[in-house]
Amino acid sequence: MDNNKYHLEIISPRHVVFKGEVESFTAPGASGSFQILKNHTAYISSVLIGEVKIRHTDGYDEIYATSGGFVEVEHNKVTFLAETCEKVSSIDLIRAQESYERARKRLEDRSSYDPERSRQALLRARNRLRLAEKYNKQ
Repeated sequence: MDNNKYHLEIISPRHVVFKGEVESFTAPGASGSFQILKNHTAYISSVLIGEVKIRHTDGYDEIYATSGGFVEVEHNKVTFLAETCEKVSSIDLIRAQESYERARKRLEDRSSYDPERSRQALLRARNRLRLAEKYNKQ
């Protein structure tokens, strides 16, 4: 299905997460999940914490956990500028559970940490844990 492909780049502050040809890109937006296909109209959107799915040109789906960012679509090129974005297959379930517990405890201990930062950390940790449990069945 190469005739349905377009160029996608996922870029985080630390590195280029993905760069290549894909059939689709699906991400969580403020109004719900959205999908980008070839010949999509020009578009800019925020991306929320959640699951990002890339469908490769061979039909293989690759799942990523993101903490949000912005996506721009123009002339069959999609750029996702992500705060963080990691392949779900690379998430260590034990470390994800530990991270979730740390974030939960920080939110409970309101005297030591900024509550909003703690809440956001908990949402990110919960997302990573949920996706790791869903896709990385061991």
